[in-house]
Amino acid sequence: MAGVLKQGSGSSSDNLGGKTFFVRGLPYSNTAAKFWTCLLDEVVADYPPETGLALAAPTGGLLVPELLTPEALLQRDLERLSENDIKQAFEDALSALEILGPPCSVRLRLISAQREMVSQEIQLDYLDAEILPFLLAWLLEWANIPDALWNANHVRGDFVADDQDRALRYFMVFDLANRHLSEGLFNREVVVNFRREKLPLPVPLNPRK
Repeated sequence: MAGVLKQGSGSSSDNLGGKTFFVRGLPYSNTAAKFWTCLLDEVVADYPPETGLALAAPTGGLLVPELLTPEALLQRDLERLSENDIKQAFEDALSALEILGPPCSVRLRLISAQREMVSQEIQLDYLDAEILPFLLAWLLEWANIPDALWNANHVRGDFVADDQDRALRYFMVFDLANRHLSEGLFNREVVVNFRREKLPLPVPLNPRK
């Protein structure tokens, strides 16, 4: 996973992010787990302790459980299309792109001691407003929040995730604001506060005498 804070800097990000996230004992090796661990690792590496982060963008549509499985969502949509439908859908997509333009960018802020330290647009190659809802859905899922509450004006959640390969534990608390703008368009901002600790070493069993 490429670094988000040092976009285009050419710096190595080999040590950022984990391969597998364990939440309540279940392993997650998806893109969302890699994205969040990478971003949090960048903050830990370059900023003071207790630095929080915020991601914000206008996004379309509701936050729904189907966002957790984008491959199944795409397959379902494809199965609904006949050959003629595909041609029409392609033409509709081109028309929409001409009207709306490319996806909006996502704004990243870093906050420490209630002071904004960084405020920047994330390059579209790294993250855009169409991808952000998928990442938000996984935060809500990991926090075990009922999907009926995902689109409330304010959603607060927390969870603990372990990266067993690197012996790291992440404690995450987030506040998600969903503000409806018009016709299914929402302005969304998630504020994440976290800490990262080394996992405790297992206590060895006493050898038999």
